[in-house]
Amino acid sequence: MEATDTVLTQQVTASVNYIARRSAPLHNYYLVDPPEGMPASNEVLEAHDVTITSMRSLREAPQLDVQGFELVPFSTSVGDIYDTAEREAVFNPEVAEFVKRHTGAREVRVFYPFLRGEEAQRRMPGSITAPAGTVHVDETHETGADTFEMVLGDDAARYRGHRFAIVNLWRPIVGPLQDRPLALCDVQSLSADDLMSCHTVSRADERGLPTADGAIFETAIYSVAHSPRHRWYYVPDMMPDEALLLKNYDSQVEGVARFSPHTAFADPTTPANAPPRASIEIRCLVIW
Repeated sequence: MEATDTVLTQQVTASVNYIARRSAPLHNYYLVDPPEGMPASNEVLEAHDVTITSMRSLREAPQLDVQGFELVPFSTSVGDIYDTAEREAVFNPEVAEFVKRHTGAREVRVFYPFLRGEEAQRRMPGSITAPAGTVHVDETHETGADTFEMVLGDDAARYRGHRFAIVNLWRPIVGPLQDRPLALCDVQSLSADDLMSCHTVSRADERGLPTADGAIFETAIYSVAHSPRHRWYYVPDMMPDEALLLKNYDSQVEGVARFSPHTAFADPTTPANAPPRASIEIRCLVIW
């Protein structure tokens, strides 16, 4: 994956928040009080300046199974993305059909939508709507199989033994998106010891949306430690008819990207009058 010309390559230098390497198990509590005497998080952030290259200036576009992410055209007919009933009736099936067609999958189930931004917070007070500001992966080697079982429920037996992946579709709600864009790390520049499992405890409603009055939900993610080998990419001025697909887990161990680190970042070229970021990401269980 090379730029067409170094003069034409669009890059920014920005700070991203990694997790300091440590041997003790990591934990993080969101919207939940931790046990007495335990801090809400024992993660220690390390800010590192990195070079982030525009995908638009590359001769070869990144691919989901190679770099771990891919820029795709995607449009939706949903009228009010913040309306849960309309989103589930219109947007979710559109995403499932698109991802199924794009990946050649046999089955796609969507789950866990995350809406970010001021309107999301106004419409869903108490939920997590701020952009995620640390480098992370939404699944781990251990949690992938648990997510498979949770999403499929009684259907899980039909698909056990099939290759499956957990893929996010991420898109702006309004554009061009300039505030807090998403940065993605090429998994080919990642080492296994850069990934550190972090036990997370939060609250979620019956649809899996994080909310302060939901039921306690426990899982794990990968927090990511810094390495100078990491190669970072982003899409400047993303529009609502574009989306990023990113891989959070793949049951195929060899030959494909499995875990795609990502984070929001403050783009130093963002205009002062840029609208605050409004975006949606939704996870897809993709089965071949």
